[in-house]
Amino acid sequence: MVEENTDKAWCVASQLGANVRELAAALGVPELLARALINRGVREPCDAEKFLNPSSLHLEDPFAFKDMGRAVERVLAALKDGQKILIQGDYDVDGSASAALLVNLFRLLGADVEASIPSRSEDGYGLSERVVRDAAARGVKLLITCDNGTTACKEVACANSLGIDVVITDHHTVGDELPAALALMNPHVKGESVAFRDLCGAGVAFKFAWAILQKASQGARLDANFRDFLQGAQSLVALAAVADVVPLRGENRVLCRYGLRLLPESPNPGLRALMEVAGLTRAPSGSDVAFKLAPRLNAGGRMGRESLAVELLTSGSYGDALRLAQEADSANKKRQTLDRELTRLARELVLADPGYENERVLVLGHEGFNAGLVGIVAARLTETFNKPAVLVALNGEAGRGSGRSIPGFHLYNALNDCAHLMRRFGGHEQAAGLEISTANMGLLRRSINEVADKHVMNADYRTPTLDIDAETNLAELDVSTVERLSQFEPFGEGNPEPVFMARGVELSSAPRVVGRGQGHLSLLVKQGGPALKAIGFGMGPQATGLARGSRVKLAFTPRISDFRGSREVEIEIKDLRPE
Repeated sequence: MVEENTDKAWCVASQLGANVRELAAALGVPELLARALINRGVREPCDAEKFLNPSSLHLEDPFAFKDMGRAVERVLAALKDGQKILIQGDYDVDGSASAALLVNLFRLLGADVEASIPSRSEDGYGLSERVVRDAAARGVKLLITCDNGTTACKEVACANSLGIDVVITDHHTVGDELPAALALMNPHVKGESVAFRDLCGAGVAFKFAWAILQKASQGARLDANFRDFLQGAQSLVALAAVADVVPLRGENRVLCRYGLRLLPESPNPGLRALMEVAGLTRAPSGSDVAFKLAPRLNAGGRMGRESLAVELLTSGSYGDALRLAQEADSANKKRQTLDRELTRLARELVLADPGYENERVLVLGHEGFNAGLVGIVAARLTETFNKPAVLVALNGEAGRGSGRSIPGFHLYNALNDCAHLMRRFGGHEQAAGLEISTANMGLLRRSINEVADKHVMNADYRTPTLDIDAETNLAELDVSTVERLSQFEPFGEGNPEPVFMARGVELSSAPRVVGRGQGHLSLLVKQGGPALKAIGFGMGPQATGLARGSRVKLAFTPRISDFRGSREVEIEIKDLRPE
C-alpha cells in the first residue's frame, strides 16, 4: 500500500567559509545572513545590494520584448479609431490580475474595452473559438490575451479570419507551434530578447502597460496619473507573482516588494476591499498573499463564478468592491469545506489502490471531483505523498484536470510526451491543466509513469526534504540580526523564508500543546543564552516523550514578537528531533 511521507531529510547548505566571511564583511552583516544570501544565489556585494534594496531602476525597458513596438502601435491605433478591445484573461489570480490591470489601463485611456474570463465548464483554460466568434459578432477589432494564448493556434487563426487582430501576453511554456498573432510577448518564446524570463502573466501585462504609457507620452516624462497607475498596478503583479509561484527574484522581486508595500493605500478599490475582508491592515507578506488574499481571489473561479475576481479588481467604487469582496470571501469558505471533502476522497483513492505504490506519478480521475478544485487537491496529494499528482474531474465522456509537481520533475514536458492522449493541455514545470477523454485516463496514467521512469533517476525522489540555510546557536539570534532577515521579504518560490538549525537545544520548561485539533507545540528553549519562546504549528503530537531538560535538535525560522510593545526573538519550529 502506498504510504504517506512525514519524515523529512534535513539538507543543510554548505558554502566555503572564505566566501561567507568576504560577503559578510563587505555588507557589514552577520555571517548567518551572508550564508542565507549565498543560498539564494546572491554571492557578490553588488548583487546583494540589489537583493536587499530592490529598485524600479533595476527593471528592464519594456521594449526589450521584440514584438512590443508592434503591439503598442496597434493599441494606439485602436485608441485613436475608437475600436472595441477585448481583454481575454483567465480564472486564476494571475489571469484575473493581468486582465484587470489592462482593463483599468484602457479605461484610464478612454478606450472601449471589455473583459472575458473563460468558463471552466464550457471553455476550459484560455482562449476558445466560442469567445472569438462572440467577440467578432460584437464588433471587437483587437483581442489581447493575458496569462494565456501561447498555444491557442486554432483560436488565433479563427480570430484572424474574422478580422480581429490578436496580441498575446503570456508566460506559459511554449509548444512546438506558435499562433499567428499580430504580436506575441512571452519571455519563454525562442529568440525572445528580454533578459529576465521568469515574469508571471501579470508581469508581462505590466510591461505592456508601461510601454503603452511611454509611447502615449511621446517621449515626455509620464504625467502623475500615469505614474500613479503604474505604481498601483505593481500590487496586482505582486498578488499574481506570489499566487502563481514564480521565482521571487530579479524583476519579480522588485515588483513584489513595492506592490505589497503599496497595497494598504492602493488606489484600486477592489484591492482595498480585499484587504478589509481578509482582516489585513498592514502591508501583507508573501505568506499573507498565499493564505489570505489569493484564496479569496481564486474562489470565484473554483466555485463557478469565474469573472468574480476581475469584477472585483476593476470595480469603480468602494461600495461595489466591498460587496464583491464579501462574495469572494463567502465563496472561499464554501471552497474550504469542499476542499477538505475532496482531499479526503482523493487520499482514500490513493491508499486503496496498491498500484500507486510503485508509480512515480499519481493520476486519478473521479466523477466526484470538482474541476475548480482539482489543482488544490493535487497540490495536497503532492505534499502528502511527495509525488507529482494529476487529478481529473470526470463528467461523462470527458474530464478537466490539473496537476502539480515536485522539484526535479518537469510536469509540462512530461505531459507533452503524452500529448496524443489529451484534447489540450498547458502549463509549466510545476503546474499544468488538461482536458482528456475518460477513455484515455488509464493510458495517461501508464504513459506519464513511463516518462517518469525514464527521467527520474534518483531512487530517493520520494523522500521529502527540508532545506536549511545554516547551523547556528540560538544565542546568536539577537533582535538586530533577525530584523535584518526581514529585508529578504517577500518570501516565496526562489526565495524561501530562511530556515536554520541548532543542536543541543535544552527545553527550559515542560512542553505544552495549545490550539485545536492535534494542536500546536509550545516550548521554551535555550542554548547558551536566555530562553526563547518556540511554537511548532500542527506539531502537538510531538510533545510525547519530551520533558523539561530534554535536549533536541531544531530546524526553525526566527521571528520578532512585538507582544505588549516588547520586541523579542521567538522561533517557529519547522521540525524537531530528540537528541
